[in-house]
Amino acid sequence: MKRLFYFFTMILSYCQFMACSKDNLEGFGLLENNPVQVIAEGGGKDLVKTNDYVQVPMTVKLSSPASKTFDVELQLNTDTVTKLIGSGVLKDVVTLPNQAFSFPNVVKFQYGADTASFLLTISRTEIERVYGKKFALSYKLINPGKGNQLGNPNSVIVTLDSKSLLTATDIHYLSVTNTPGGIILASKHNNYETTPSGIEIPIGVSLASFPSKWFYVEVRGTRDSIPNWITKKILPANTIGLQDNEFSLSSRIQVAGNKSSANFNIAVPWDVIAKNKDKFLAVTVYLKDPTLHVINPQKNYTTILIDCANVVEFDVTGEGTLTVNRDNDGGPNAGEGSLKLVDNRTDTKFLQGGFTGDLQCTLTFTRTLKIGAYTLTSGNDEISRDPKSWNLEGSLDGTNWVVIDARTNESFPNRLETRRFNVQKPGSYKFYRLNITENVGNRLFQCSEWRMIEFL
Repeated sequence: MKRLFYFFTMILSYCQFMACSKDNLEGFGLLENNPVQVIAEGGGKDLVKTNDYVQVPMTVKLSSPASKTFDVELQLNTDTVTKLIGSGVLKDVVTLPNQAFSFPNVVKFQYGADTASFLLTISRTEIERVYGKKFALSYKLINPGKGNQLGNPNSVIVTLDSKSLLTATDIHYLSVTNTPGGIILASKHNNYETTPSGIEIPIGVSLASFPSKWFYVEVRGTRDSIPNWITKKILPANTIGLQDNEFSLSSRIQVAGNKSSANFNIAVPWDVIAKNKDKFLAVTVYLKDPTLHVINPQKNYTTILIDCANVVEFDVTGEGTLTVNRDNDGGPNAGEGSLKLVDNRTDTKFLQGGFTGDLQCTLTFTRTLKIGAYTLTSGNDEISRDPKSWNLEGSLDGTNWVVIDARTNESFPNRLETRRFNVQKPGSYKFYRLNITENVGNRLFQCSEWRMIEFL
C-alpha cells in the first residue's frame, strides 16, 4: 500500500512540473513554431590580431527570442559594395578582394537567444595594403531554418577603418636591407666579395614589425634610372648601366617563417668588369610583388655602383718565375714536374714524392706587386695527397720574409676543385713563397694549379 502511495505522489509531481514548465515557456513567448525575423547588424570592437589576420566580431539579431535552435546562412555581397562605390553612394572607401575575407557559412541561434555572433576574418596583408584608408564589405542573410523569416535589413554594409584595425607600427613593411633608397659603392674591396668567376655584392630584404610565416618577394634589376641620375650628377659621368646579360640576380627570394630578413647577392663576372675597367657600372635592384605584406615605397630599392678601376683583378702568375726546394723525380719539366703547377691548365699537376711537410714553392716577379688573392686547384686522384695546411709569405729582397696568409685544416672535397683564398695581410712584394706544411696524409703531394691574383 505504501508503494502505491509513493507511485501516485510521483505522478502528481510530474504533472505539476509540466504545467509549470508550460507556463514558463508561455511567459517567455517561446511558443513552439513561433517564427522570428532575422536581422543583420554591424560589427563589434573586440578585435583579435595575429600574424596572418585580424578578426572582427559581427552580430545578427532576432525580432524575438528563438523558440527553436536554427541556422541562417551567410553570403558575402561584394558586388553591392562595388556598385555603390561606382555610383558615388559610398565615398572615401575602397573594396578588398573576396579572398581577403573569410567567415562561417552559417550562424547558429540557440534556443531562447535573441542574438548570435560570428567572426569575420580579414587578411592582415590586405589591410596593410590599404593602410590609412577605409574599406567596406557587405554580407547578407539567406535561408533561415525552421520556418523563420528574413527581417529588415537582411543585409548590411560594414565600413572599417584600417587605422582602427592596425597601428602604423603593426605594418609589415618590406625594405632592401643594404642602403635602401641609396647607392652601394663597390670599390677597393669594400661592399663586395670576390669569387673565381667575378664579384658578388650582398644585398638582402628586411621585414619590419615582427616575424611572420614564410613568404616570397620578387627581385628585379633595372638600368632605366641610370641616365637620369647621371644628368643629375648623382652618378659619375662615365657610368654605364649593366645589361641584363651582364649580371645575375635571383628573381625570387624566400623569407623563412619566423624570420625578419633574407640575404641575396647580385653577381657580376670578371670579363664584364675587365672590359669596362676605366668606367663605373650601375644597376638598380628593387623589390616587388610580395606574396605577403607590403613594399615600403621609399626603401624598396638600392643602386649598385661598381668602380671597375678599383675592383678589377689580374692573374699575374705568368709574370713570375717558379722554383721549388723539392721537385718531381723527373725534374721541373717532367710530365708531373713543378712547372705544371703554374701552366694555367687544370688537367696537369705537380706531383712530389717523399713529402715531409717542408715544400716551398717560390714565384719571383720582375716588379713589386700586391697579391690580394690566390687559388689552388686539387689534383685528379687521391684526396690524401691534397694540401691541407700552408702559409704564403712575401718578400722584397728574397731574404726577409713576412707571412701574409696562413691556412690550416683546409680541404678539397672534389677532384680538380679550384678554391680561392683572399690574402689576410696583403702588401706589395717582389717575391712570394708558398710553404706547404701538411697534406691530408699521403707520402705524395699533388696540386694541379696555383694562380696569383693582383689587386690594383
